[in-house]
Parts: sequence; C-alpha cells; structure tokens
Amino acid sequence: MPEFRREADVARSEFLRRTGALGIAGATVLGYPLLESRPVGAGPIAPPKDVIAAGGGATIKVGHVDSFSGVYAAAGESQHTGLEAAFDIAMKKNNRIRYVLVRGDDASKPATGVNEATRLTLQEKVDVLCGGLSSAVGLAVSATSEELGILFIAIGTHDTNITGEKANRTCYRATANLTMLANATCPSLLKYGKRWYFIVADYAFGTDGRDRFKKILLAHGGQVMGEDLHPLGATEYSSYMTKASNTEADVMVFCNYGPDTQNSVTAFVRQGLHKRMKAGGILCGNEVAVGMPAHEIAGSLWGYIWGPDAGGSRTKFIWDQLKPRAKDFPPNWRQYLGFVTGEQLADRIQAAGTTDAEKLIEAFAGHRYDAGKIQPAYWRDCDHQAVQETYAGILLPKNKRRGDGEFFEIHERVGGDFAAGPCTSPDPDAAHKIIASQKVPAREGYRAVMLKG
Repeated sequence: MPEFRREADVARSEFLRRTGALGIAGATVLGYPLLESRPVGAGPIAPPKDVIAAGGGATIKVGHVDSFSGVYAAAGESQHTGLEAAFDIAMKKNNRIRYVLVRGDDASKPATGVNEATRLTLQEKVDVLCGGLSSAVGLAVSATSEELGILFIAIGTHDTNITGEKANRTCYRATANLTMLANATCPSLLKYGKRWYFIVADYAFGTDGRDRFKKILLAHGGQVMGEDLHPLGATEYSSYMTKASNTEADVMVFCNYGPDTQNSVTAFVRQGLHKRMKAGGILCGNEVAVGMPAHEIAGSLWGYIWGPDAGGSRTKFIWDQLKPRAKDFPPNWRQYLGFVTGEQLADRIQAAGTTDAEKLIEAFAGHRYDAGKIQPAYWRDCDHQAVQETYAGILLPKNKRRGDGEFFEIHERVGGDFAAGPCTSPDPDAAHKIIASQKVPAREGYRAVMLKG
C-alpha cells in the first residue's frame, strides 16, 4: 500500500477543523442577449454611477444562509469572506449606504435552510437573501424565497435544476451550473479514456453532475463501467474502490464535493487505483485539494470556477482582496463567488434604487458585468443564470504550483454562451416558463429601503 501525506503536512486534526468535519467547532474558524465578444486585455466594463441614499444614509441587511457547520463549513466561511470583502469596498465607495451581513447556518440540511431563510426574512427583516453550498438546500431556499417574496442569490449551488425545472422568479444563480461545468470539463476528460466509473454523492448535486457527465460520455461513444451512490458525509469508500478495481474502467469520476471528495480520493489512492486509472470530477478547488493526496493525482481534471490565472482585467485586483482573508483555509474560488455576489447585490440595489424584490429582479435581468474573467458575464433573463466563462482545472504537481495552497491552473476554458447553451434548450426553457408565470408576493410587514440619485 503506497504511503502519502496530506498536502502541506496538515495534521489530521487541523485538517478536520479546517474542512468543517468537526461540525460546529470547525465552523467557528472557518431575455437572452448575445454575449458581446471583447478582445483579450480590453478594459473593464464601466461601473454605473453611484446613487445617494435618501435621508443622508441607509442600512441594507443582507441575509447569508450557508453551511457554517458540518461537512461544508470551510466552503461556507470562504463564501462569507468574499461577501465581506465586496461590501467593505462598496461602503468605502459610497459611505451613505451601510451593508450588514446577518448569518444563518443551514448545516447542509434543507429543512434547516428553510427555517433560517424564514427567520432572517420574517424576524431579522433582511432586505435580500444570498448563500448556499448544498444544492438540496439551495433548491429549498429558492422555493422559500418565492413564497416569502424576497430576492435570493444562490452563491455556490450548482444543481442545474435551480435555473431549470425547479427555478423561481426570486432566485438568481451566481455560479456556473453543472451543465456548464460538464461542458467545460468533459471534452478534456474524454481524452483520458472513455470507460468511466462514477462515485456519486446521493443528493441533487451529485446525481445531476453524474447525469450531465454521462450524457456527454455516451454521446461520444463512451461506456459507464459502474457507479456507486454514497450518503453525504460518508467516510468509508474502500468497498466502492474494490468494486471499481474489478472493472476495466480507465477514468474514475468523482461527482461529490468537500470532505466527500477528500475521503473518496484518499481511498482511491490508498487502493492504488491512481496507478492504472486517471481521475477527474465535476467540481474541486483549493479548499478541497488541501485535504487530498493531491500530488498522487496530479493531472486530474475537475470542473473549476475561477483562479488567479483567469486572465481578466480585474483578476489580480479580486485575488488581492481575497487572499489576505483566507486565514484558516487556502484562497479559493468560493471566496470569489461570495465577492462577485456582494458586488452585484450592491450594484443592482443602487441601480434599482430600492430593495423591493420585483424591482431588483428587473435590475438583474440581462445586466452585463465584469466577473474578473476574459469575457464579461451577464445575468440571463430567461432562467436567471449568471452566464460566464467556465473552466476545467488541472491539479498540479507540487513543483508547478504558484504558491502554498494554490493547487490548480485553468486547463480548458469555454465561453459562457457555449457552456450554458441557448434559452431554447430544455433546462432554461423550463425555467423561463416558470419565471414568466410567477408573481412575487408582497412581503407582509416589510418596508423596502428606498434610495434616490
């Protein structure tokens, strides 16, 4: 059995604390416009002019429902630091508007997420909601936001259905969905082999990721050699690896995230399967790779959201805001998603001049923005998806990394429109029909913040 150590010689107790596997204790530290092409190196999209809050000042409360305990605690904390960075900048730019973040811990459980979203809306009287790591939680909170009549920006939930057949008018999604990630990752992964074995987390994110990968694999004449479903938070994967070793699979595909990916990849290496199979997966980042035997699977390919090599005119600026805030975890694209969400919330609230949900939905629709990538991004009206460049990231060997805790570089990039597909494709078409049919209910007892120019 090969021996290995976790990256950066992180002790297991410290690693568990960082990733949130110790639960609460760990959490404490932790329309369809065509996208215009722009040349590489082009200047950023000009920001809108500031607006001034009525009465000399205003406070806007932003509810952040996320996984601050449990298996996704490190990632939830990462998204929160990104939000903090963005709102700090917004308040320096316009000191007449104060943004206050109010946290709600969903513990990666849909029922808890619903309770927290309801509490923040009805009791804390937040003006908007954002957050989400678990796709199951994101789906539940999206439905709740529609019932309560409050805007919800899904920061990091990837299940395609959130902007597909389970879309809601009040919900926009800031990250790439699983269809986009599959379209970016599968072409390169197919070059590693066409006999795939799947390890799948048994909830919306895992099963949707598997289905999106399978569709592309089979369309290119590939074969599914086997698959195993595992519960969220599983720690034992050896039986799955034994089963996979008895097949002729040449690629192991991980459709899970966080500690589930860390534990399943560890089992993959311990059993020596990395010596005869390539590896890849639907999603990974620095905050996950730090707890994997990453050097042993250097060259593996993963769905990837953003990194310091994204190449946009604002990429370095954003990285410089995020890296100093990564105190108990590596700098990562979860921070980036929080940052972009915070930027866009501040920008669109000022553009709308109010926190009224319907007015905010209109302000987001079709809006183009600089996402710190080569191509600009935009909020698509038909399905409320943030259409953006999407990547396949390659896991680097130690001697090729830029610095400590930076495990990836962009291996493949695809344009947002190609990744997301047209509004006439099944998922966005289903979303459009739902969004067009819904009317945002009035929030009982709520008075929207009004701004004026």
